[in-house]
Amino acid sequence: MRPFLSVLIVTYNAQPFIRECLQSVFQAGEKLRSEMALEWEAIVVDNASEDDTVACLRQFEGVKLIANGTNAGFAAGVNLGARQAVGEWLLLLNPDCVVDEKAFVTFAQFAQSDEANSVGIVGWQLLNPDGTLQPSGRRFPKAWEFALALLGFHRWMEGRWFSGRHFTQRQEVEEVSGAALAIRRRVFEQVGGMDEGFFLFFEELDLCQRVKAAGWRIVYLPEAKVRHYWGASVKGVPERARRAQRESALRYFRKHHGFGAFLLIWMAFGLQHLLRQLITVWKGRQQCY
Repeated sequence: MRPFLSVLIVTYNAQPFIRECLQSVFQAGEKLRSEMALEWEAIVVDNASEDDTVACLRQFEGVKLIANGTNAGFAAGVNLGARQAVGEWLLLLNPDCVVDEKAFVTFAQFAQSDEANSVGIVGWQLLNPDGTLQPSGRRFPKAWEFALALLGFHRWMEGRWFSGRHFTQRQEVEEVSGAALAIRRRVFEQVGGMDEGFFLFFEELDLCQRVKAAGWRIVYLPEAKVRHYWGASVKGVPERARRAQRESALRYFRKHHGFGAFLLIWMAFGLQHLLRQLITVWKGRQQCY
């Protein structure tokens, strides 16, 4: 029987949290099988972890493990896993997520309804470890908005980006977080999968842009819940993550908004770096007095 859902997880030094993630996936999967008679599969692509992630993964029977010799990035990892997947829907799930045991069933009930016929992507509700709401997606950012966010006006921009978003209500949106993003398999193939030019960050934003351009709807589904340890996946490599964010932002705005937007973002990153240096110098002088 062909699986209804293929869970794709890309790992890199995820040993501290991958066990809890997979245990929750298996619990939700058993609910899906017992309550709706639907099959599922779990595929994990490890991007050359340097800790015990792979050893931990091998303890889980039923997981299809793909161990990369090099770290090609998140988007490339997703594409590799998708080529091995056979489910009708692909769930892109961060390894620092814990799935609610009813989430697969809730999602399947929506995905099989008439309401979902024109839906290409479904974003799941993200919760902080303490159970409070965590933002999942926003409207597509304009170049000038992202530039101002880089220069210290992030809270103001969040007010604009999240305007009209209700994180406890089902609604059609422009984009959703890639931490727990379900995409119809044929839609993923239709748009050519993930753009592997994005090593980390902005890849889901780019994916949502292309899915909407292809005429599919994107829906936020708060009934499907996931606890997300926001940022846990990149805490161990902050400098690399910062560099990846810069490169991905520049690629995204050049690709979707043109050279003028690219130039604006490039200058904003330069000014941000200069401001950080000035603040560091100022703090150093304050300590001398």
